[in-house]
Amino acid sequence: MTIAVGDRIRESLLVTEGVTVKENEDIEKGEVIYNDGAGFLVAPNTVYESKLYVAMEAHTYADESRHVIRAGLFGCIAVQKCADAAIYEGDLVMICSTPGEVTLYVKGDAPTGSSSTYYTTAIEAGIQAAIDEYEIVLGTCAKDATQGATLVHVWVGVK
Repeated sequence: MTIAVGDRIRESLLVTEGVTVKENEDIEKGEVIYNDGAGFLVAPNTVYESKLYVAMEAHTYADESRHVIRAGLFGCIAVQKCADAAIYEGDLVMICSTPGEVTLYVKGDAPTGSSSTYYTTAIEAGIQAAIDEYEIVLGTCAKDATQGATLVHVWVGVK
């Protein structure tokens, strides 16, 4: 069986729901999406306080009259992947610089100060940015994916 992005890998434990697409937004099957309060759209890597979902249907806003699509919020789903790094089973995946796609999770790096450096707003911002990196983790890789692969099997919601 050939697996495409947005396909469910395992039926068991799969949780999906209908979500409303934000006005004038297009979504590809297998993209990571979130709700910005006005509807669902593709998630950039700066979404830190929102539940992440995976689009299980494509949606072109201009061509559709119904703007509800099925989205996965928990379970094993094929997700669009950046071709920048290999990801191995058990690795965490996070949203990459391409909105809606994932890459290997890289832990944030908090800045350090010397013994003569006081806690500054720059240090505080750096620490917060390091903490925020964990907030864009989608889940755990379920099957190895090579560097050039464009999809990866992810246990969405499992961190």
